[in-house]
Amino acid sequence: MQNAPRVVLTPTGKAAIGSIQVANPAPGEILVRIRKTQVSAGSERNAYEMSRSRDASVGYTAVGVIEEVGSSVNDYEPGERVLIISPHQGADLVNVGTDASWRGYAGRIPDGVTDAQATFGVLGDVALHGVRRAKPYLGESVAVFAQGLVGQLTTYFAARAGAYPVIAIDLLDERLEHSRRMGATHTINASREDVVQAVHDLTGGGARVVFMVARNPAVFVDCLKAAAHGATVCLSGSPPGTVEIALQPEVLRHELDILGNYSLDYPPEPYHRFQWTRPANRAYVFDLIARGELNVDHLVTHDVPYSRAPEIYEMIACGPEGWLGVLFDWTSQT
Repeated sequence: MQNAPRVVLTPTGKAAIGSIQVANPAPGEILVRIRKTQVSAGSERNAYEMSRSRDASVGYTAVGVIEEVGSSVNDYEPGERVLIISPHQGADLVNVGTDASWRGYAGRIPDGVTDAQATFGVLGDVALHGVRRAKPYLGESVAVFAQGLVGQLTTYFAARAGAYPVIAIDLLDERLEHSRRMGATHTINASREDVVQAVHDLTGGGARVVFMVARNPAVFVDCLKAAAHGATVCLSGSPPGTVEIALQPEVLRHELDILGNYSLDYPPEPYHRFQWTRPANRAYVFDLIARGELNVDHLVTHDVPYSRAPEIYEMIACGPEGWLGVLFDWTSQT
């Protein structure tokens, strides 16, 4: 049993540094000493703003080194670097023996991928799965609403799939600059332009595939209006709340296909010959980074000691300006 620091969300609506007791690994388990965790800003801001009666953990993406393995574990060894699903904390146990769900995932990280880069495996998988589901074809127009990390990665995979034009949409020029580096052929600043009209002008009648990656549910209405007749609209973000849409003019008469992208444990997809499970998607993201084809370094704006988590969440709660990718470093406190 050992004590590890962790980030908690408190009943007072703040983030704080707490601690957690991590047991020695049982049979089938590995103990991972965590080095980096990545903030999934949309999901974690939702959690930050929720009311609660007790301290709660937050986060789900972690990179670390295996420190100890339990009996009956034959596929992993101490010293290996892995990406795991874990809250923001200094150490965690993963059941790689009998837990076949997302909790039992431990993906090995290639030597050519840094700890910081490896944290993009999970959100990279989210974006990649959304693009696989929406299936933009070569030369089809794509519009990506919002350019947080999932939006940036969605832009990249849509461009890589051969879509054109690939239109990135956001309220901030600073994020749109990153979008161009990720493959966007056109950008629209929604604070200055009529987004729906701009998308129609660029595409000659609406985008064939539209990705909603915004946190604000109201953006979904513009996503529907920006879509071409018979287009696909894929909801890849994590918007809280509800939104009212006009079913007849915006969905029915435009014959839109609306997709959700969320599944925690999706089966192999029947429309692909290869079994693109979550672990396979994450391995592909690692491979792209290792080969230098996916550059995520410029997306990291904050890589800070975990002790600064309270101020970081305050920053995120104030809005999207001035930051994009946020990592917590667990190798030191200051």
